[in-house]
Amino acid sequence: MIAFAEKMGYTKLNQFPPAQTRELMRQEPPNPNPTSVGKIINMVIPETTIPVRIYIPAGEGPFPVVSYFHGGGFVLMSLDTHDEICRQLCVKSGCIIMSVDYRLAPENPYPTGPEDCVVATRWLIRHAEQLNGLADSAAVAGDSAGGFMALYVAQKLTAEGISLRAQFAAYPVTDHYSAHHLSWEENKSGYTLTAELMKWFWDNFTSNPSTFQEASILRAADFSHLPPALIMTANYDPLRDEGKAYADKLKSFGVDTIYRNYENVHGFLGLGKMGEEAMDTASNFLQEKLQIQ
Repeated sequence: MIAFAEKMGYTKLNQFPPAQTRELMRQEPPNPNPTSVGKIINMVIPETTIPVRIYIPAGEGPFPVVSYFHGGGFVLMSLDTHDEICRQLCVKSGCIIMSVDYRLAPENPYPTGPEDCVVATRWLIRHAEQLNGLADSAAVAGDSAGGFMALYVAQKLTAEGISLRAQFAAYPVTDHYSAHHLSWEENKSGYTLTAELMKWFWDNFTSNPSTFQEASILRAADFSHLPPALIMTANYDPLRDEGKAYADKLKSFGVDTIYRNYENVHGFLGLGKMGEEAMDTASNFLQEKLQIQ
């Protein structure tokens, strides 16, 4: 994975304008053998500019609903880059998966992208029945910056009194680099996601010091009443310790929480044997918490 990332230039993304990198990603050939799902709906959420891609399992339903948020450091990636992850999660969990194309930084800095995710998830819950979904069996999920989005949405909706059944985040961003978590130093270079690159992502997301506290979801004061959580981290990842710290804080507030650290580098969900095992773990967690028979 490290060799592939270096070959593709993924470790040097901060050396190019984000728009240029996004255009190169759009030119990637499509997956020749995508996992088959029952139905896919591409649409823009009414009264917004937020595109979503909705994956519906085969079968009669109704199905639980999950909002999924892609990674990419708040700056990159899209519905297409995470299409296969969402397909796999749909099939293996038996859930409707709504992938959200939230607005990206630096053109749309914090809190624009996270608030798009909140708006999209509210819409999914309110219109679940129209999709053959279950409004009272909803969850959020995401990887990396998308993990941040999932945990952010869970905090916001819980504060509004909207109940989620579960939250899943793979190697999530949870704290601004000013916190100096040890894994930022231990894994600062030589792996897929460097500390320099992650710092660049954060500086694009928000460069205003007055927002660092608010934008760092780990620093939220109250974690009570949040939904059951599955948090995964990658051992050779600058984000490892802040992901674990988030899981520990959830546990300290009595939230039912599972934490798994994988002996891998950043960005493995659904890739290779270890990634398949992680995908199975996430799918089983969603099935259990969303009470899928």
